[in-house]
Amino acid sequence: MNSHCKYQHQKPDSTGTASVARAWSSTFDNLIEQRISIFFRSIMTMKVPGNVLAEYPDLFALILIMLLTALMAFLFDLAALVDLMSIGTLLAYSLVAISVLILRYQPGMLGSPSQREKLVELVGGEKVAVTSGSGDEFGLDLDDHVPRETFSYKLLFVPTRDSPTKMSGTIVYAVTAVISVLITALCAVLAVWLDELMKGNFVVLAVCVILTILCFLCVIIIWRQPESKEALTFKVPLLPWLPLFSVFVNIYLMMQLDLATWARFAVWMAIGFLIYFFYGISHSSEAQNSSQRKKNKKSPIYLAVDNSEMENSAP
Repeated sequence: MNSHCKYQHQKPDSTGTASVARAWSSTFDNLIEQRISIFFRSIMTMKVPGNVLAEYPDLFALILIMLLTALMAFLFDLAALVDLMSIGTLLAYSLVAISVLILRYQPGMLGSPSQREKLVELVGGEKVAVTSGSGDEFGLDLDDHVPRETFSYKLLFVPTRDSPTKMSGTIVYAVTAVISVLITALCAVLAVWLDELMKGNFVVLAVCVILTILCFLCVIIIWRQPESKEALTFKVPLLPWLPLFSVFVNIYLMMQLDLATWARFAVWMAIGFLIYFFYGISHSSEAQNSSQRKKNKKSPIYLAVDNSEMENSAP
């Protein structure tokens, strides 16, 4: 009876670990240009009834991940693996919330490249699509005619325009970074000295009050900045309150984990940063697209004029 209850308790943890491992394997595969997927697709093309291996390579990738997960669960403590899964998932959710918050206050960065093709210019008798926010076909900046803003403390609470600008976007970047640090410090204080706070310790209470006031000040600054009016199918409501509340909850839950989990997490993050900065960035799709755009960057068109016409038009 006890073994049956224990099995029922561990089954959801194993399933959750397998699903998260599948997600992380997909992320790692994207970092290395999907070479793992290409490798498995190349070797899984044997002839079987229904050609299952070629039609459903993800199914066998999932089976492989589950086998690796079972091996890790056999070799390591399952509770430690679940805690490591939890801290990674909570960090991912926090980064998504921060990204949503930042992008909604940036000028012309919400839509995909196909959605941003709004402006059309007539060049040489042909219509040419111009991507907003990234310059025209000749590498000219569409916002060159707009005077550049200089930072002043007044812009924190009274922006000059109703639409996002580079300055307002930079303000949101900086304030979001500051409030992330403040929320992390507040969550750390609540996690470590919650008992002292409940007892009415003046120092802990003063620290929490100061951090809370600073957080609300940052929220007001972000709220005062102009939000993007770009039309999307779905937008997160209650900006900036909902994403920041999500970050607060996620970080507070992360602070409830033990130091051993944080140590394992730091090691894996260090490995991930090494892979990302020394390999992932230079081999990413964005880097390849950027280099391709630089190669294909067009220079201004000069109309060729026949020399005979110029001689006839000369006095």
